[in-house]
Amino acid sequence: MFTKALKALDYLVSVDRFLNADALYADIVLPATTYFEIDSYCGYPSLTSRPRAIQYRQKVIEPIGEAWNDYLIFAKLAERLGYGHLYPQTEEGMISFVIEKLPFSLEEFKRRSKDVPISLQEGSSNHEKEKKWLSGKLRRDGKPGFLTPSGKWEITSSVLKEYGCNPFPIYEEVKEGPQNEKLVKDYPLTLTTGVRIQSTFRSQHLNIPGLLKRQPKAEALIHPDDASSRNISNGDKVRVKTIRGEVIFTARVTSDILKGVVEVNQGGGSPIQAEGWKESNVNFLTDDKNRDPISGFPVFKALLCEVEKV
Repeated sequence: MFTKALKALDYLVSVDRFLNADALYADIVLPATTYFEIDSYCGYPSLTSRPRAIQYRQKVIEPIGEAWNDYLIFAKLAERLGYGHLYPQTEEGMISFVIEKLPFSLEEFKRRSKDVPISLQEGSSNHEKEKKWLSGKLRRDGKPGFLTPSGKWEITSSVLKEYGCNPFPIYEEVKEGPQNEKLVKDYPLTLTTGVRIQSTFRSQHLNIPGLLKRQPKAEALIHPDDASSRNISNGDKVRVKTIRGEVIFTARVTSDILKGVVEVNQGGGSPIQAEGWKESNVNFLTDDKNRDPISGFPVFKALLCEVEKV
């Protein structure tokens, strides 16, 4: 679907740090910097819409090659379109714009946040910090209470009720689970995916040699009993199959996974990734149409699969 859409575009510009899959369809690719190559800032969120702290982020190295700060690329584009006056054209200008309503200058911001973030929360007693709903700091209108229409801590959701949904959570059997007698004959294992591993962040960092040393291949975690009955040993290539497709992974036989369940690593499937990852796209196994009826979030942790040794 995405491939078809990208091919149909009249012109595509890709701004990224790596030549990812989108870049393969781009008319021009602009290399972007990492956080280590720019002066910037980071904000630390709170329960309200206002950040609770902010910190200056100083660059560690100069930009490599022709890489540019993403923001400056967009600021220059705005300038060419006649809106440059609305977008500061330097990194320091951008940071100054962000903090212009705060009670300190850019130089003070750099100095004060060198080691620790600058708190943006007003001073309060321990009692108020522990019971913020009494101070009004949880609500956008500043009134005491919680961030709900009623202002109360709601056991049943008045928002869901307003939209015609059951206001109280009720468990419903998943469409594709062990109770599905038709599917479970051919796909007896429960597939889950989405667990994060230390050397990656979703699909990122899977082309960096130093991080790949921790885990060079995409893995399918399987319980020893399930592996034994399928003649699967640790490190074997395995084929994980669902009714939607099949993908090759490397087996990790471990008691850390529940018997009857298989955890399949997410993040693989990009042409710029290492060999052990780029062919292991878990999205060929999951179902984009099987979604939670209220949030619309896809079901990634309650699907049926089978695993076989290659």
